[in-house]
Amino acid sequence: MNFDDYKWDTVIEAKQNPFSVGLKQIAEYRDLIFLFVKRDIAVTYKQTILGPLWYLFQPVFTTVMFIIVFNHVASLGTNDVPPVLFYSIGAILWSFFSSLLTVQARVFYANKDIFGKVYFPRLTVPIAIIFGELLKFAIQFGLFVIIFVIYVINGYGSFLSLKLLFLPLIMLWIILMATGLGLMISSITTRYRDLAKALEFFLSMFMYAIPVVYPLSEVSGKLRLVFALNPITAILECFRYCCFGTGEVSLKMILYSVGWTLIILFGGILLFNKNEKVFVDVI
Repeated sequence: MNFDDYKWDTVIEAKQNPFSVGLKQIAEYRDLIFLFVKRDIAVTYKQTILGPLWYLFQPVFTTVMFIIVFNHVASLGTNDVPPVLFYSIGAILWSFFSSLLTVQARVFYANKDIFGKVYFPRLTVPIAIIFGELLKFAIQFGLFVIIFVIYVINGYGSFLSLKLLFLPLIMLWIILMATGLGLMISSITTRYRDLAKALEFFLSMFMYAIPVVYPLSEVSGKLRLVFALNPITAILECFRYCCFGTGEVSLKMILYSVGWTLIILFGGILLFNKNEKVFVDVI
């Protein structure tokens, strides 16, 4: 029998479309995605006493520090939202975005050993990272919901609102933005590893350049336009608006941010697909 006469169960071919995601292949490797999620959680909390409870301590400690520094010392407003609720949701959202971006930015280097030995759709790893970070976010957001309900019982606002139905779409918005940026940076860091270190420093400074610890209404003059041009600003203001009914966000800001999100996402996929072919020879 000639080689060409064999009937193969799986045929591995190079991607012809640089923007191809390969959803069919990824669906076939869904068990591998689950294993990657399980691996990442196990590695993160191996030999720790509290384990996943650290998911809860992080936003609690961060919220307390935000209240002390920005509410009591700096006297920044919170749009009539109770400081605990305002700062906790800011801490949770920023933690989710920055953590997802940071881990995605290391995806090639952190998985170089397995990438160089076994074939599987490379995008399964970034997708597994998303699910792992979503699990962390779900635990932290559950704590926020409990606190929110306590405030509602004590007379603050109303918990039930049709605006809450938009929260999953905003979460998808955040995921696409962070993943697109992460894939871009991960493709560049295969050649320039110091960019990963620069990213950590940049994120620690960047948090104060977007309305995480203050609402957009606290920014005045020409600076407000500068802040509005940051596509992440619309995401945070939309999330707060859906939760609390307060926030300064316009349709133009939303469309502008969504447009940049799509550009960043497609750019990230393009660089990722190009880099996965050659990164083993470079890293």
